[in-house]
Amino acid sequence: MSLTHEFYLLSGDFDLNDRYEWYRTNRYTWAEKSVVSDEIIQYMMDFLNWLPSYNPETKESHRGLNYYGVTVINKPGAEKLIKILDKWLKLIEEAPDTFSLRGDTVWKEEENEDGYCEQTRNWLKRERMQSELAVLIDLAVKASDNNHLIIHFGI
Repeated sequence: MSLTHEFYLLSGDFDLNDRYEWYRTNRYTWAEKSVVSDEIIQYMMDFLNWLPSYNPETKESHRGLNYYGVTVINKPGAEKLIKILDKWLKLIEEAPDTFSLRGDTVWKEEENEDGYCEQTRNWLKRERMQSELAVLIDLAVKASDNNHLIIHFGI
């Protein structure tokens, strides 16, 4: 099972102090959500760092997603997310049915205790990436149009 990032659409007056209890209770049943694979998020992270967002742990506004924690995306962040993901969807239309994205650089050890760095590749299906991004765009549109929040739970 691969790692995922979960995005939930919540009302603008959601009490962020209840975020973990809400998550435990609603994670598997909430209809307005998007799940995006970690491979996609990692590859797009430089671009996602342009999003205005809020860190409920530090109670500070910042940019981007908290990879391991919770991020709140309000209307300005949702509007930026729509623009970024829309461009990615157009780009992905040009991809073959199955394609690879650059992954992590890992250290490979050999039996003689020597080793080397190797660049990993993550293989994806174009339709899967398009679907995951389209659902997230839909959430961002709803958040922007209705003054709702998107709450991201990182890996």
